[in-house]
Amino acid sequence: MSRCLVLVTTAFPFASGEPYLETEIPFLAEAFSRVLIFTIGLHPDRQTALPLPENVTAYNCARLSPKQARALDTLHGASAILLPPDVLPDDLNEAGRSPLRRAFLGYFCARAERHAQEIETILGQIDFSAFSETVVYGYWFFVAAAAVVRVSAALRQRGMRVTRVISRAHGYDLYPYANRLNYLPCRRTLLEALDAVYPCSQNGADFLRSRYPAYAQKIRPAFLGTGGGAPQNGSADGTFRLLTCARTVPLKRLDRLVQTLCAMHPAQPIEWTHIGDGPELPALKKGAQRLPDNITARFTGALPHTQVLDFYRTHPVDLFVLLSTREGLPVSVMEALSFGVPAVVTDVGGCTELIRDGENGYVLPADFSNALLQSTLERAMRQAQSMREAAFRTWQSRFTADNFRLFADLLSDHSSEL
Repeated sequence: MSRCLVLVTTAFPFASGEPYLETEIPFLAEAFSRVLIFTIGLHPDRQTALPLPENVTAYNCARLSPKQARALDTLHGASAILLPPDVLPDDLNEAGRSPLRRAFLGYFCARAERHAQEIETILGQIDFSAFSETVVYGYWFFVAAAAVVRVSAALRQRGMRVTRVISRAHGYDLYPYANRLNYLPCRRTLLEALDAVYPCSQNGADFLRSRYPAYAQKIRPAFLGTGGGAPQNGSADGTFRLLTCARTVPLKRLDRLVQTLCAMHPAQPIEWTHIGDGPELPALKKGAQRLPDNITARFTGALPHTQVLDFYRTHPVDLFVLLSTREGLPVSVMEALSFGVPAVVTDVGGCTELIRDGENGYVLPADFSNALLQSTLERAMRQAQSMREAAFRTWQSRFTADNFRLFADLLSDHSSEL
């Protein structure tokens, strides 16, 4: 049986931001005769893609610059304050009378419709006659999911057999508190239309089921994973080495780590390396100039995913630190565990599904104080080496790249239960 997968996402493979898809795609390519990736979040000039398996084709669907598209969608959103879009009544009730929420709902629907039209224009040039069935997959439970609902309807109108329409869910697209309006549009509309939604953590699945119990049977966790792990040794020269790997944006709270390190005067030398760039990088570098003499900081800038893994293989790392205000199930922590590196995380999203406090790392409350972070780092300097085996076992038992194989097999097997 010849099966085609239509995958809608926001950046991969034309830009960074979804490195986990780089790991997942080979498994999807094995499970389907052909994989078509439609990327919807970029400038139309972005045409250079990462290497892909032979049966995978990627399309940058953008026809307008992000600035032009945002202006157009915002205009449609503003009109929705008075004339709501065509969605389920429950979705309108959830938006309430707030003009901002109504405008966001209209913006969301306009954007989803625009992206769907962009995708359908390309799909109209593709011959699907060789495929006995098609699966349509939105990578984010946000605009991408709304677009796949519309695209699947268009494919069926062309007489194609669409057997499944599904979406993953991660963090910003799952938890309303991640949005400044404490609101995400069209939850019920999407859950009604999709065959299944797969949050990347048990926490996410439980959260979505609790808010929308009528759709509980459609919601089940599907963990991400990482490949290439192998336990590495920690530092052997008396220096304690910290690693952070993230975009330098406010939600990562890297400034709190700088503040805490500036207040420490440990006898043991500390070396902190940060991988990643973003708007707060200049401020972090400036703050790091105030570190005590026995604490040094290195900033590598953004690195390709393969180079991040190479860093673990070629540099001793004693502790990974993630201080986010929100997360789904962070792949950066999985990567650290896969090399036997314990981690400090905050109790947000599914982080406690990765880290067990005192066993393979440390869990801080979401509203931790700098004093607590400092005492945790001091504990880790004494204890982290003894946690390395437990850290690696956690990854090996639950978060390897085999999770992607299981998911790809699930999508391609028509007889399996969603």
